[in-house]
Amino acid sequence: MPLTTESPYCFNEKSPPYCRLVVFSIIALSIIIFSIYWNSLDGSWHFDDIPNITDNHSLHLDKLSWNGIKRALFSDQRDPGRLYRPISCLSFALNYYIGGLDVFGYHLVNILIHLFTSIFLFLFIYHTLNLPSLQIKYASKSYPVAILATMLWAINPIQTQAVTYIVQRMTSLAGMFYIMGMYFYLKHRTAVNKGDKIFFIILCFLTFVMALGSKENALMLPISLLLYEVIVIQKEISEYFKKNIKILFIVSGVLLFLCLIYLLLKDEPFFSFLSGYRNRPFTLIERLLTEPRIIIFYISLLVYPMGRLSIAHSIQISTSPFNPISTFLSILFIIGSIVYLIFRARKYPLLSFCYLFFFLNHVIESSILPLELIFEHRNYVPSMMFFVPIAVGFCNLIERYALKRTMKTMIAVFIIFLLIGFGHTTFIRNLTWKSWKSLWMDASRKAPDQFRVHHNLGTYYQEQGLIEEAISEFNKALRSPGIHRNNEVIVSLYQLGKLYYDDEDLEMAEFYLQKAVSIKQNFSHALITLAAIYDKKGKTDLANQYIAKAFKSDPFNPAINLNMGLHHLKNGRPDEAISHFVVSFNERDLKGKAYLYLGIAYRQKGWHGKAAISLRKALSIDEKNIVPHLHLAEIYHKTGHNNLRQQEISTILNLMLKNEALFYQTIDLISKKGHLGNVHLSSDLILDLMNEANNRKLENVIAWREYIEKMMEKEIKLE
Repeated sequence: MPLTTESPYCFNEKSPPYCRLVVFSIIALSIIIFSIYWNSLDGSWHFDDIPNITDNHSLHLDKLSWNGIKRALFSDQRDPGRLYRPISCLSFALNYYIGGLDVFGYHLVNILIHLFTSIFLFLFIYHTLNLPSLQIKYASKSYPVAILATMLWAINPIQTQAVTYIVQRMTSLAGMFYIMGMYFYLKHRTAVNKGDKIFFIILCFLTFVMALGSKENALMLPISLLLYEVIVIQKEISEYFKKNIKILFIVSGVLLFLCLIYLLLKDEPFFSFLSGYRNRPFTLIERLLTEPRIIIFYISLLVYPMGRLSIAHSIQISTSPFNPISTFLSILFIIGSIVYLIFRARKYPLLSFCYLFFFLNHVIESSILPLELIFEHRNYVPSMMFFVPIAVGFCNLIERYALKRTMKTMIAVFIIFLLIGFGHTTFIRNLTWKSWKSLWMDASRKAPDQFRVHHNLGTYYQEQGLIEEAISEFNKALRSPGIHRNNEVIVSLYQLGKLYYDDEDLEMAEFYLQKAVSIKQNFSHALITLAAIYDKKGKTDLANQYIAKAFKSDPFNPAINLNMGLHHLKNGRPDEAISHFVVSFNERDLKGKAYLYLGIAYRQKGWHGKAAISLRKALSIDEKNIVPHLHLAEIYHKTGHNNLRQQEISTILNLMLKNEALFYQTIDLISKKGHLGNVHLSSDLILDLMNEANNRKLENVIAWREYIEKMMEKEIKLE
């Protein structure tokens, strides 16, 4: 039915009581949300944060320009230049522009998004309970129900994955625009003035587009609004459809048009997503059978999340409706619940809408898409209405026992303890997200059979230099049955190969890398490392074969090109090396090495001017790297630039004497032959360095003298 001035929905929003209620709610939500989330502000980058944000240079906005913004909008990390969740990606780019990769700013924005979502959720629930169809039953308790339901949702520990996990801003941002769209639709339906109606429906449409640009699951918003209209607002459903059939067709056409535009921009066939099942350990049917059990698990987490949350969950794949038997029971429960909610919608409109909303908004991520089976952040939007009936139940109990003080007090105390329990668990859960180690150690206790858990722990130990622990975790990963992609074991095989290679155990390194290549023949990183192994073993022809395979498998990969360049440079082919080093500039993290080796290549060709420029650029990226200084010193020595040579000598000596280990490493560096990047300094330059040390009256000059004497005894000829 249309809402008019004759409807009972007539409270004055500008009156002081309403304003005070809203202001108090905003302040209360702000204090509570920041109180339980402030300890997440220094939480580290995790998991999908790395490829999507820290390593996605398309999002690294250095200056505000149309080209930079356009690059951010089309910044799919798997296929740069393709449209990918543009609103979310633009927000990450702006975060980078303001604070670089400092996690504080990213976490602060995530918390603010969650706060704004909570405020609009409160407003939506409050206004919904005051609709003509509901206000007789709920208006008197609309405020306590709205604030309690919002609190139970906002501080629920399950939301930490959408708030504290930085990359899941995609989910929370979509959630914010989603609930804003629902609120603006409600304002459109209750507005009296035609201008206000138009204004709010435009806002509703714009927030829908913004939600869809944040994450694709926002596509369910129009269906949620239809569900809201039919169940909550309307009394005569058939009459509504008769009157609004044209509008519904127009809206459906607009939605179809938006979907087509989105698909055209993504440049993908409509059913291309089904190809993703080729690399999953489950089929489409198995996923459809398993998801009902996962939805029941989600419900249990919403009600009792304490100690059960994790970045990884162990879940048995359902291979038939009766294997395991909980598959059939879960399907029966969900179908039965949906049927019951539909048939009882006229009698219990609020209850029916809230839980149909829950099931409806799980459709995209819990149905046919070949996504991973389970993630907690997928409940962010579906759970928005989940606690409304529960809050109503609490308020009804308090009303029922209004004259029984003891019972009323017990219910109130239970609610307080429930809120404290949720808030405390959320606060503690944020501590788990503090570091890579704490997150994956927690997951290893809760899902020890998952490959990903042990692999990521192994990666952490590897970065910390704890080699034995890293090898142990990578081997556990290889024995784990819980995989998410069919060939993901190759990453642990590769990491083990790299560990043994760095430890000079070439046999073990070759063993693991060959196993990785046997699974994925075009695994370029393993191929390039195998080439290095065979090069060290003196198997030049075999090394050339593997480096050619690596380049053929990924010819535009900056890391592969850097290694190709090094291979040519070592074998005295600087011209071929130069072209590969130029390609490796496309990877920001490799630019320092690329400029260094490009300078060495130019020096091999005798192009001292170009060599000096490249080496200076390498130093602008890493001024403490002593190798470019050594090369520059030799270039200036040969070209007769004595002042510049002396400056480099002084800089080299300063760097060496700040670090005793670096001092002896440098001596080793300039004395070994056949090691790429080493500088074979002239004896004059060595003597200059020694004299400079002697002038400073440094004890380390003895080491220089001993070094020169050894060179003379062995009659080493320096280039």
